[in-house]
Amino acid sequence: MYTKRLNPICAATLAIAASLPMAAHADDPDNIFRIGYAHVGFDLKSSDLTGPPGTTPPGLRINVKDLDILALSYERRLSPNWGVQFQAGIPPTLTTVGAGAAVPVGTVAKARIWFPTVLARYTFTGVPTVRPYVGVGVTYTFFTDEEVTTGYTAALQGSSSSMKLEDSWSPYVRLGVEYPIDKNWIVNVEYSTFQIKSTATVVTQTPGLGPIPRRVDIKDTPQIFGVTIGYRF
Repeated sequence: MYTKRLNPICAATLAIAASLPMAAHADDPDNIFRIGYAHVGFDLKSSDLTGPPGTTPPGLRINVKDLDILALSYERRLSPNWGVQFQAGIPPTLTTVGAGAAVPVGTVAKARIWFPTVLARYTFTGVPTVRPYVGVGVTYTFFTDEEVTTGYTAALQGSSSSMKLEDSWSPYVRLGVEYPIDKNWIVNVEYSTFQIKSTATVVTQTPGLGPIPRRVDIKDTPQIFGVTIGYRF
């Protein structure tokens, strides 16, 4: 399942690589692997939880906690200015908490969030000492291992609940600065942002009523700040 979802990103990487010029200097390192830390800040906008008439109290909304993640990426340099970057990594666990009238519920659900991304990057080589760059691309956000807490289920007078979050595509923008330590090692500081737009469907098994589906729409533009170490080879 995960491979099928990643295939469109891989295809986009190859398409961008094929459309850009090849490296002008064969003696320069063409490959860069980066690893480091990134903080993902959220400001989630949530609709009210909705369900069949008479089954859902008004004003139940959700929010999510910020993430600290391991940042991993690979870049293929195609010229002194142009490159293609692919990033993935270990998916962090996104924690959803109650908002609005649902604040007393506390943690509502958890899920693994994946947002593999492919970028076309342009580096400004005329700047002394550092190398500022801009990247534009696309990201595909999807979720796995969705779990609903017993607190949510109890608040809706159910016996168990399951959840499904919809996938989404989004433009991805990055601004950054690299500082070359030597020919092979670089330090990178970057800011990135993209959009998440999804619908969570939660089905709660309710004694005497059976399964009751409820939905909540969410959207956000996460702000990502990262610091990485890169090795060129």
